[in-house]
Amino acid sequence: MNLVDKYIFKQLSNNSFLILVLIISIFCLGKSVQLIELMVSRGLPAYVFFKLILNSLPQIIPTLLPVITGLSVFFVYTRMQTDRELVILQSSGHSNVELIKPVVLFSLLLTFLSGFFTIHQAPLSNKNFKILLYTIKNDYSATLLQEGMFNTIGKDFTIFIKQNNKEGLHNIFIHDTRDAKRPTTLIAKKGNIINTDSSTKIFLRNGSQQFQSQNKKLSILYFDEYLLNIIQDKDDSIFSRWKSPAERTMYELLNPDKNSLDDIKNSQAFKAEVTARFAMPLNVLFFSILILSFILTQKFDRVENVSRTIKILSLIVFLQVLSILSSNVSIRFIDMHFFNFFPTVFSIFLTIFLLLKSRKLIYD
Repeated sequence: MNLVDKYIFKQLSNNSFLILVLIISIFCLGKSVQLIELMVSRGLPAYVFFKLILNSLPQIIPTLLPVITGLSVFFVYTRMQTDRELVILQSSGHSNVELIKPVVLFSLLLTFLSGFFTIHQAPLSNKNFKILLYTIKNDYSATLLQEGMFNTIGKDFTIFIKQNNKEGLHNIFIHDTRDAKRPTTLIAKKGNIINTDSSTKIFLRNGSQQFQSQNKKLSILYFDEYLLNIIQDKDDSIFSRWKSPAERTMYELLNPDKNSLDDIKNSQAFKAEVTARFAMPLNVLFFSILILSFILTQKFDRVENVSRTIKILSLIVFLQVLSILSSNVSIRFIDMHFFNFFPTVFSIFLTIFLLLKSRKLIYD
């Protein structure tokens, strides 16, 4: 790269980084509002909250990169145009193609970064996010049982614990409604939680079981030891949970389970997800080239042109909306998964049209 290319490349990098930090900060703030209630109600440590936020970021970065790159190109080249830098470069013999070169190099770098996220990191983070969220909502470990509060476990259990420490649970109250006609209440002085792959068990010591007999009389059974099995629904198990297309690897998307009805019903979504993972990185490259081509083909004004700024920002919004619409069309309609590439093709043809039109005006 020559001196001009390095200068523009540095400006693009700085602007993109600042815009990325700003957008991610706004996203984290909005995401925290959704997660903070869950964290407070479960009494979870702060690191779990940050783990959820970090696992959600790779999902949005590929979507944000085309917008970030487009805004960065707009800010850098508009400033250069206002400071007469573009006029000087064009007057010194730099063609539009040469001025596009640093944008192409910078966009290619972000294209590969976006491809890494869409193909590898985003599905992995999405999967980890779903697993962690499922664990928080359904894990019945002792760490998720808050002291001095009624903890609702699933649909059938309400548990109250006065004290929870390293020695186990103390002064336990459990209301079991699995049998709606015969609800049971367990009271014990001590207890421990035993986790297995298929279920969670609570080992109670020195307590009593209260229930209504068939003649509607209260019956009490005292016990020294009692093992309560909290059976999890097999269909709701994390091991049998159906994985969405966004959290599947490329191999899983290309080789769905033919015996799974859910996989068969979502075969079009799998195809759309595959094409989207390649189309989104390409949008980073060709959206930025289109936006720059539009800027370079505009006539120079000595004063700031508000209408031109509105046109460029509208173009960025239009391209992003077009990308979202193409993604929805590719999912909803059979054999339309290649429609994910429509924004890229549209950008290529419009860029060629603008450059040819600019060249024609120069020669005229």
